[in-house]
Amino acid sequence: MSEAGGTSVAFERKGYGRGLILGLTMAETMLLLVFCLLLAAGAIITKKQKETDEALRAGQSNKENVQKLEAENKRLLAQIKAVFQPSIRGTLPDEEWRELVLAKDAVRSVKEAGISLEEVVRNAPVAKVLADKNISVDQAKAMIDAAKVLKEFGYIGTDKGLQDLTDALKKAAEPAQVTKPHDWPPIISLSELDGYNFDTGSAELSVPFKTKLRDLSKTIAGTATSYGVDVIEVIGHTDEQAMAGESSNMDKGLQPVLSGKVEIGSLHPADNAGLGLARAISVTSVLSDMPALKGFTILPMSGGQLILPGDHLTDGAQMGDVRARRRIEIRVRQRSKLAPVGGAKP
Repeated sequence: MSEAGGTSVAFERKGYGRGLILGLTMAETMLLLVFCLLLAAGAIITKKQKETDEALRAGQSNKENVQKLEAENKRLLAQIKAVFQPSIRGTLPDEEWRELVLAKDAVRSVKEAGISLEEVVRNAPVAKVLADKNISVDQAKAMIDAAKVLKEFGYIGTDKGLQDLTDALKKAAEPAQVTKPHDWPPIISLSELDGYNFDTGSAELSVPFKTKLRDLSKTIAGTATSYGVDVIEVIGHTDEQAMAGESSNMDKGLQPVLSGKVEIGSLHPADNAGLGLARAISVTSVLSDMPALKGFTILPMSGGQLILPGDHLTDGAQMGDVRARRRIEIRVRQRSKLAPVGGAKP
């Protein structure tokens, strides 16, 4: 009985001991934890409250600063207005104020006209004289133009008389001469296409060709006379067909043909340049005998195969038999002003 009772008491004590934590019961431990949590929450709340109070104080301070700055700005604006407004308008009589506005407008007008104030001041006496004489701007411009002409022809600062001055003014009033585009003499082209034919490789003229030249001589003379020129150029042109045959005698044979001692058929050109010159000499010999062309200098020249109709240099693309390229061109011009060489007569 006693043994059983002792065992029961010991067991109960052991179970009671299991419900203790650091000598505290479960309920006491829970109360302690709740108390600690309350302390921590209180500390956090106190810190947040302190931060909130500091933020409110800073916001209030900023608001006060803004109010102070606004008040200071209003004060400064009032001072600026008080300084400038009276100095511009308030202290000036109405008449002086109007004069100031007019002067400002005048300065702006002068600047817009592209004139400096220094130029206005410098020319003010001249402007006053013109205004006193009731001379308008247009009249002043006309006087300036007339003065320029007078100065150009030496009528200012000289002892020339009134009649000279009157003549100068009349000349200034005359309308300016309009320069016309230069009128160049026409070029007369005698092409195989128009029946001005030579035999192949020959410079001799057929009878019909000579007849046409005689008829054309008056036209050539009329053109030269109307343009006031004294030189007639006869230029022989060929196509680009290569010539074959005997060697040329042009160097030695030209002068006898030009002087009329031998016929044109005695010339034997070996290339197109020589053939063009021989044909030009043949035409020149006929034109030189025409009464209408007496007094003109007629010069034979050669273009050979180099110059296409229309005055373009050949590029070698038109080889072969091209009738349009075989032609005589007649041009008139004024004599060169260079002195003759070796006593040659004009």
